[in-house]
Amino acid sequence: MKKNTLLATMFMAMIIAALIGYLLAAFLLPPPHSTPLPPPEEMQLMVTLKTMLSFVNLVLIVPLLIIYVGIYREVQSKFTSGLIVVILVFALYALASNPLIHILFGYYASGLGPFTILPDAFTTVALVVLFNLSLE
Repeated sequence: MKKNTLLATMFMAMIIAALIGYLLAAFLLPPPHSTPLPPPEEMQLMVTLKTMLSFVNLVLIVPLLIIYVGIYREVQSKFTSGLIVVILVFALYALASNPLIHILFGYYASGLGPFTILPDAFTTVALVVLFNLSLE
């Protein structure tokens, strides 16, 4: 498949996925505040764990960025520059998902329970894998 055809196909697939997501959210999500919030102690624990994971992710990102910038200086390949962009996006995610940033802007976690920390936990696993691969 040609590159332009693949790009057009992926663009259309993303538009269709966004529309499906919109429709599912519009019809399946309950109205705000219709579900009970978890106990405050549970919310505090989840927010604390999420904050911790966010900082762990930032600590993993810094050496990865240093490693990939060093590799890029030697090789100057598009793949390495792509890895740098991915690591920078991970850094933005770690910052944007940090509950301390949310609180700074006047928001606090809702009742997502363990789903509050799962994305950060998966990100941590991905960064650990990238870090281990980068050391080889």
